[in-house]
Amino acid sequence: MVGGQETGNETYVKSLVGGLTAVGDDLELIVYYSHSPWAPAGPGVHFEKLVTANPFVRLGVELPFRSLRQRLDVLHMTYATPVWSAAPLVVTVHDISYVTNPEWFSPRDLRVLSAGVPRSIRKAAHVITVSESARRQIVDQYRVPEDRISAIPNGPGPAAKPIENGEARAELSALGLNFERPYLLAVGNLQPRKNLVRFIQAFRILVESHHHEVELVIVGPRRYRAEEVLQAAAGTATELIHFTGYVTDRQLAACYACSTAFVFPSLYEGFGMPALEAMAHGIPVACSDVDALREVCGDAALLFDPHSVDGIANAIDKVLKDSDLRQRLSQAGIARAAQFSWEKSAQLTLEVYRKARS
Repeated sequence: MVGGQETGNETYVKSLVGGLTAVGDDLELIVYYSHSPWAPAGPGVHFEKLVTANPFVRLGVELPFRSLRQRLDVLHMTYATPVWSAAPLVVTVHDISYVTNPEWFSPRDLRVLSAGVPRSIRKAAHVITVSESARRQIVDQYRVPEDRISAIPNGPGPAAKPIENGEARAELSALGLNFERPYLLAVGNLQPRKNLVRFIQAFRILVESHHHEVELVIVGPRRYRAEEVLQAAAGTATELIHFTGYVTDRQLAACYACSTAFVFPSLYEGFGMPALEAMAHGIPVACSDVDALREVCGDAALLFDPHSVDGIANAIDKVLKDSDLRQRLSQAGIARAAQFSWEKSAQLTLEVYRKARS
């Protein structure tokens, strides 16, 4: 996952390894990678490069062989497990949106997920997902026994780390953004699930009907059907909409820190880490009224119907007009984000490893 601009999936792997390093005193951790190690090795943590990034070789030959030769106690994967393993398998499945909404996926990705994830869930000694709502869906869809699946919340990603105002402004300038102009921020891959077309339509209402002097910054790489988002942004107010593409963790932190409000219009999330990162920065959050985001944000976000363009616009209009509301959301967000950490996630994950091994 790491090095392939996999956004949330990449953040999960890197952050979980960091959390395990912090709490796993009796743990020897071998981290297999395809691109390059992202942190130095340390006591009990070893990085080992795989022969190839080819998934057929990795899952069909190399990882099975390593599980046997290195006498692993547990092998932890995300989404796809090897065809066989000498060690008990733990698999993290962030969500099963490919089941609930197959139209959001390219034909290739849909084939891979539909074939690989159910097989991996069946083979796993234990399944991890990242929210209770995702856990319920996986149990219902695949009849996973309740004692074989755990919901372990994520912590905030690296972009949640504080950033000095001067550094944040410099990072924004490097991205070609004007930090002196107020802007709304959206973070997520350009794909149908993120609901960016409706958000852009709502943004037009804010600018043209409510006369807000605000810009829109959308952070994330282009994915399946990204052209629909770009087409929606063409035309009126196009000079107010900025696409940054994929950014570094510090650039993303700068985007959060300098924003007026964070808007998360997603139609479906397994967890919703960007909302948590925005709250950690004290940025007011307006987000979709969907199961996982209600679970993550609690009362620290203003919720809206993601299917309603007017509903999205009205919620943002309320945030922009009401300074008391912004202050309340900011304070509640900081307190809410503080309840999540990768140390907590790692400790719960260690308990799963011990259970899978027994």
